[in-house]
Amino acid sequence: MMVFKQLHATHLSNPSEQVKIMRISTLITMYSLISFLSVCFPTAEVYIDPWLSLVEGLAFCSFFLLLCDYVCPNIDQREVFFATKKTSGVKWFRIRWFMVFQMPTVALIVSIATDVTAAVGIYCRWSFMPHFAKFWLRLIQIISLVTAVLSILQFYHFLKPDLTQRRPLLKLIAFKIIVFLNFVQGILFWVLTDIGALKETDTLTFADLHIGIPNLLVCIEMVPLSLFFLWVYSWRVYVNKNSHGSCITMDRPGQRSRLYQGGPLGVHAWLTMIKPSGIIESILVVSGRSGPLTESHGEDDGVDNQPLNPNR
Repeated sequence: MMVFKQLHATHLSNPSEQVKIMRISTLITMYSLISFLSVCFPTAEVYIDPWLSLVEGLAFCSFFLLLCDYVCPNIDQREVFFATKKTSGVKWFRIRWFMVFQMPTVALIVSIATDVTAAVGIYCRWSFMPHFAKFWLRLIQIISLVTAVLSILQFYHFLKPDLTQRRPLLKLIAFKIIVFLNFVQGILFWVLTDIGALKETDTLTFADLHIGIPNLLVCIEMVPLSLFFLWVYSWRVYVNKNSHGSCITMDRPGQRSRLYQGGPLGVHAWLTMIKPSGIIESILVVSGRSGPLTESHGEDDGVDNQPLNPNR
């Protein structure tokens, strides 16, 4: 996935979209990394695994903003666009915005609460009894996730005619299937352990069955899923066909501009990707502490966000 990000970074013809794609792909990288660390340090798994939900929440937010770019690249006209689509369209858009951007906030709180309750001994990693913290924290996390997923699906259904050529549903599946497979795998291991098909032996410990093997499988599954992700979010569509000449920007049709905006070795794209200001501003909108959605909330600073290849 690092190579995938680098290809986007060095072919940055549409920064607003491509930086978000780079952020979405971080989910695969983090799943692989945290699963590997869980295999190496099984006792730490209860503390590091919850933070995957935060990464997933940030990926969801980036995906939502990517869909917004697809239907209306001009952020100053975004609320006008939704106002013309349906009655109370701006209100509808704001509600969808809130439903998506609550997810990383909830995930952050749940992750911190998980680490604290696990440290003081009231979390209980292997029990779903209501008198343990895990039951309630997981319930809150599921409600938050379902809310965000429903918002994305409603957004897609409402704007399907405008999004058809961009294959948004396939793009959503490309990173959401990771979480789905992990969920199904967890149920499968629980059933196999419950019926006695998997049990501790002289060579298989409790940690092997419940932490080591499941996380090792996740690491293996990330390989084909990474290839699928690379195909769905291909960097090739952003390659300027006239690679030996200058490209014309959309907002200044009479002026020429450089081909790509990623900087030397894509360093500007990488710096913009890790810059948290856009997501933080979007979350502040949810809490009512920032301005209207017509401002550049969630957008990426540091590079020119106008696409350099408008005819792709």
